[in-house]
Amino acid sequence: MPLRLPTDTQHINLRTRQFELWGRSLGQGIERQTLFIAGVAVVVWWLVLLVIGMPLLTRYSPLVYLVPPAAFVINGTRRDDTGRMVLVGWWDWVLARHPARRRRIGNPLLELAGRAPAPTRITVTTELAPSPMDEGGEHT
Repeated sequence: MPLRLPTDTQHINLRTRQFELWGRSLGQGIERQTLFIAGVAVVVWWLVLLVIGMPLLTRYSPLVYLVPPAAFVINGTRRDDTGRMVLVGWWDWVLARHPARRRRIGNPLLELAGRAPAPTRITVTTELAPSPMDEGGEHT
């Protein structure tokens, strides 16, 4: 845990809350960011289930359609020790394990020549030699 000095200040953190939804009071309100994440998670999950053919009206439909997005939102919108959402940590984990692949930039002149570029090998040799000594017996 880092030592907090008196000069440390919290970054500005604006969070807006939704206090009413479709004319119904939400009490102290829910963060709009959490509400947006929940909406996206539910829509994506329902579309996946409908595409794979899960029926809407079965005994276990409420369990299958509602519990996974709810668990995702509840666990993903918690705050970690640094104040960031756990969902951001998950995204960082994914990005760290799947680095971006940079496309190789080709040379159009080589393509016109009709041959593929070959990797260039460079051999580097180094000779180590002691430095000369001055009159006082120290290296210069």
